[in-house]
Amino acid sequence: MEKHNLSRMDYKQWFEKILGFYWFMVLISLLGQCIGLMLTIIYYPDGVVSFLLFKIILPTSLQIIIMLVCIFIIKRKKIYSSRFLTITGTLIALVIILTHPEVPGLQVMLLLPMSVALIYFDKSKLRFSFVVNIIALTSIYLLPTIRVSVTEYEYFSYLLALIAGYFIYLAILERGNEVLEIVKKASEKEKELLVKSTMMERLTKIDALTNLYNHKTFQEYLDQFVEQSLKYEMPLQLAILDIDNFKAINDTYGHSVGDLVLKRLADEIVGKVTENDIVARYGGEEFALLLTNKSIEETYQLIEDIRLHIARLNHEEMKDVKVTVSIGLKDFKASLTKLDFFQKTDALLYKAKRNGKNQVIVEK
Repeated sequence: MEKHNLSRMDYKQWFEKILGFYWFMVLISLLGQCIGLMLTIIYYPDGVVSFLLFKIILPTSLQIIIMLVCIFIIKRKKIYSSRFLTITGTLIALVIILTHPEVPGLQVMLLLPMSVALIYFDKSKLRFSFVVNIIALTSIYLLPTIRVSVTEYEYFSYLLALIAGYFIYLAILERGNEVLEIVKKASEKEKELLVKSTMMERLTKIDALTNLYNHKTFQEYLDQFVEQSLKYEMPLQLAILDIDNFKAINDTYGHSVGDLVLKRLADEIVGKVTENDIVARYGGEEFALLLTNKSIEETYQLIEDIRLHIARLNHEEMKDVKVTVSIGLKDFKASLTKLDFFQKTDALLYKAKRNGKNQVIVEK
């Protein structure tokens, strides 16, 4: 496996594709040799056995052996090396070139293994492939059988073709990396915009001080829950909670302490309700709770527990002076509109205030 995989490339998948390309090279070579065999049968019948042995069976066998060794190392040993793959492609091209030294132009097949390096978007891998194929081209030129059929002029022509191919491939890689960088920056920008959008959306839905839903979001949920209650007969209750004597807390201890009290009570309320319930800061010191999937008796007990829990809380900022809340609780009925539902609950809250505060007034 390659040590660095910055592009998150699936080496296994791409190795299989490249191996398929190499098998295609072997097949094309075999087809060309078969055509040559037919021509030999027609024009040189005495050379059929020699052509069959040295032009078809031997080179094809070598190519298949090279491919099988490659597949064994890759699939059995799990070695996904780009260099190994480059050398395999070069060897297959060499077999084709050496089998037909009299055919001009086959040396340009060495460009094919170099092109494989492009999929990695890595200049070092392209350079390695370039060096390997330069060595391969020079090596075959030194063979006597090749020197007989290839002039020095042709050798340098093929050499220049490889060099030109290298620089063309290099330009492709540079452009590809440039495009990848543009895509990367665009992706990062999109992520930044998504984060900012999420934050802005949160700011429009959440009360910054208490981290509860704000007035606007509460109204949206109230619309949805009333609709669901009417449609599916879902149990629904509304509780409006108001902190008793909150103005006196601000006047006596300061607004910063008042904010701490609001935040603390918000956290305590959220800790008591279920994930199916909605808690919002409705006004200055008022909280609104939408409670679902519970009977009115269960909800009353929950709201009463919240009231008692708040009354027992210690507030060090106020030298442990207790804070109480008054609560109006109403069960939703199909005969009520959303406005009636809210107004009746709000009236129950003010009734609790008038009756002495620190209590829950409920109406089924």
